Amino acid sequence: MLKKKLGEVGLSEKETSVYLASLELGPSTVQKISQKANVKRATTYFIIENLIDMGLVSTYLEGKKTFYVAEKPERILEILKEKENQLKEKISQVKEVLPELMAFYADYKDKPVVRYYEGINGLKEVYRDFVETLEEGEVIYTFLPLDDFRESGIAEKLRKRKKDRLKKRIRMKIIYTSKKGRDLGYEKESKKEFKENKFIEFNKFPIKEG
Repeated sequence: MLKKKLGEVGLSEKETSVYLASLELGPSTVQKISQKANVKRATTYFIIENLIDMGLVSTYLEGKKTFYVAEKPERILEILKEKENQLKEKISQVKEVLPELMAFYADYKDKPVVRYYEGINGLKEVYRDFVETLEEGEVIYTFLPLDDFRESGIAEKLRKRKKDRLKKRIRMKIIYTSKKGRDLGYEKESKKEFKENKFIEFNKFPIKEG
């Protein structure tokens, strides 16, 4: 659970192992940290350099040996707060130039644009774009391989986007295929979601996902 939480704040699995080993050992050589973290020595050198850059590890010389010591755990929170402040500053800077950027955008926003999207995140982006740009009552035209759509589980992942579409009463006109033939149950249920369906035989028009 601890490694998972550190991963969520931006540390890789090996970075987490090396940091925790350093934290537990106190001032140590790379060899000892490597053994404790169960990470190859050469890799540990590289990771420690990353952790030094992050401000999570410091180094000092004692005789001819170099020792590394983990910074206090509170340093992680300090780093996140620094990133938060940097992000706020960037947001502020973008807000300042946004009116100027929008002036450029206005010059070409009415021109036809072709965009390509891939994967589930791309599909979510398409849905978001539709919901934000279309007016109430406008129509989305879709080709749908119904069998593939159901097997993929995409419908569940698009649940929030669908709710946004329904709020704006944006309609959909769908041409769908299915190897099982026309699905009257699907068509009846779709009507509740402002969808109008047209079935075409899969053998004649084999629309496939991807």
